[in-house]
Amino acid sequence: MFTFVSGGLSSGKSAYAFRRASELGPPPWLYVSPQVEGDDAVKTRLAHYRRDQEAIWRIKDAPAELENLLVPEILERHGALVIDKFSLWISGKLTATQAKDDAALLEGVERLADRLYRAPVPVVLVTTEVGLAFHPTATAERRFIDVAGRANQLLADRAASVVFMVSGVPWRLR
Repeated sequence: MFTFVSGGLSSGKSAYAFRRASELGPPPWLYVSPQVEGDDAVKTRLAHYRRDQEAIWRIKDAPAELENLLVPEILERHGALVIDKFSLWISGKLTATQAKDDAALLEGVERLADRLYRAPVPVVLVTTEVGLAFHPTATAERRFIDVAGRANQLLADRAASVVFMVSGVPWRLR
């Protein structure tokens, strides 16, 4: 089972994901995001969502292939998994590849969506909604919006629950 959470920048997506993960499974929970190594701000935010002293968050930097998180050796020790900043992960993949590789990247996202659907622990995946702004003229930005938008659609299609955040208020779409 996985929950797909989307919304604009600073709309409360991560805070919702922390709360939801703590409702879905027992501690410890695993938080995964690109570029979190040594990020004290993330650790401070996670500490705020502790229910009790045993309720701990473990923090891990997102691997190059997110599917590698969904193995028993990692998941069996955690009550829930939060994958945050998926759009930042996509951005990193796009920076490291050429436009001709976009179809392969989206095939990988589709495989990830299938694995998330069958994950043995609850997963909350957080991304930024890219479809609410104007279409930029710069090629790199257009590529990001096109690929991230399609990736978000693939993930939302397979999610058991879809939540859209607006000003800290969750709108449950499914």
